[in-house]
Amino acid sequence: MIATIVSGGISFLFVLFFTAIGTNLFKSRNIGQSIQEELTHHDHKKGTPTMGGVFIVAGTYFGFLLAHINFWTIGQGFKIEIDYLNLEVFSLLLFGTLMALVGFVDDFLKVQKGRNLGLSAKNKLFLQIIVGSFISYYFYLWDYSTTLYLFSGFGIEIGIFKWFVVVLFIVGFSNAVNLTDGLDGLVAGSSTLAFGGILVIAFWIFRYPEYYFAFMNNSFLSLDLSILVSSLAGSCLGFLWWNTTPARIIMGDVGSLFLGAMFPIILFSIGADLLILFICMLYVVEALSVIIQVGSFKLRGVRVIKMDSLDDNFEMKNWAETTIIVRFWIVNGIFVVIALGLFYGDWVLFGN
Repeated sequence: MIATIVSGGISFLFVLFFTAIGTNLFKSRNIGQSIQEELTHHDHKKGTPTMGGVFIVAGTYFGFLLAHINFWTIGQGFKIEIDYLNLEVFSLLLFGTLMALVGFVDDFLKVQKGRNLGLSAKNKLFLQIIVGSFISYYFYLWDYSTTLYLFSGFGIEIGIFKWFVVVLFIVGFSNAVNLTDGLDGLVAGSSTLAFGGILVIAFWIFRYPEYYFAFMNNSFLSLDLSILVSSLAGSCLGFLWWNTTPARIIMGDVGSLFLGAMFPIILFSIGADLLILFICMLYVVEALSVIIQVGSFKLRGVRVIKMDSLDDNFEMKNWAETTIIVRFWIVNGIFVVIALGLFYGDWVLFGN
């Protein structure tokens, strides 16, 4: 329990401190955000330092690894000891980092070209599918369940199709979070709430492993998974300090793709596959709004809403940016609570 709290606190402080330094460094080197031409209401954000997601990734590593080092042993005073590191859990973080690298390349090309176009859509999607397939393959090697779970007590056996679903969710949610990252602090705040909910689930599974033993790889029943999720939540919260409106720095694709990939990676590892539809409901709705808008315009030549994404649509209706952000946080928080209720209800009905 202490290690879980420590990891989140360390990640928070790391990101809080180094993002401040990085913001000034990026600004001095003109590593700034480019704006889509049609988003004239975002012109004031042009030039805001970007690629801040590198601090979220680094903070997650720092908090997770440092939580495994004991600097004080009761009765022995100061004594550095390294606790056992669960390599399977650590590999989940490495997987997410692969998606972050795709985002890093995209961000780097945008900064280099000085416009809001890095990797082409096809090349970016291709790299994401490669990363998603690699992760799915490792889940397969871990002899993971081929049941698609809503939560541990309820699922549908889909056989080999499970590995295609893993790829679909990793690619889909990384892009969904990326699409949502248009308003200051929206993704950083909603991700803090989402990872907070997942932290409750991960710690609960650690405390009551007997029930979940049959549904998931035993490696993920350890406390290390809670430590990892706590580090993610702490990093997001630390970044939110500087990313809240008016943002001093933007996470960029390196941050949004990393966070978007970590959600399905972690939830698939704990057998709560489809709970992501509740925990990440905000990103689901944002992605669907873009899909419906683009599909309607291409097929019928008609726009369903004024702009592609839902948050931009509300801005066009003259909603204040902070109003949209806070209300979206509230909606996301409500669905996180619903997800926790479903998870706990499953344990009450089948786990006791």
